[in-house]
Amino acid sequence: MDDNAVFVFGGRYYEETFFTGARPWGVNYENNYVLGGGYQHFWLTHPTGLRIGGEVGAAIRGGDSFSAEAWAGVVARYDGLVIGDTVRISPAVTFGLTAETAPVGIEALNRGDGDSTLLFYIGPEINVSLVDHPDTEVFWRIHHRSGAWGTLGNMADGANATSFGVRWKF
Repeated sequence: MDDNAVFVFGGRYYEETFFTGARPWGVNYENNYVLGGGYQHFWLTHPTGLRIGGEVGAAIRGGDSFSAEAWAGVVARYDGLVIGDTVRISPAVTFGLTAETAPVGIEALNRGDGDSTLLFYIGPEINVSLVDHPDTEVFWRIHHRSGAWGTLGNMADGANATSFGVRWKF
């Protein structure tokens, strides 16, 4: 199994918070977009298909306003779901910290007296690859920034985007 990966993704921010409306259908999308990429390295692989590693990434956020974002965190991934010996479905989630140069969209409106410069990062995703070509996969990810109910930056929620991407493993 490959221990390293690079990825690119793009998506659109939406107005609902992560816990009340994090779904790609029936949401109010903003005029703000995210385009980013990152690197993953896995240092622990369990025989069951569970993998633990690290992720770093950066993104440009644009639309009504412009800013940059960077994040780093721990990623957990399960590579054990194979359908019909053809398709592999791999759920994963990244937990870490994210920093930005300026808030965008609903994040700016919800900021109040808070500071959205440094927040928690949560990136749940679903990866799909062909068993015969495991080095390339497509994924859907919720790109989420959160103050965790005021724990960081006196922010409850930050920005949320639904995104799609491609990952190359090596």
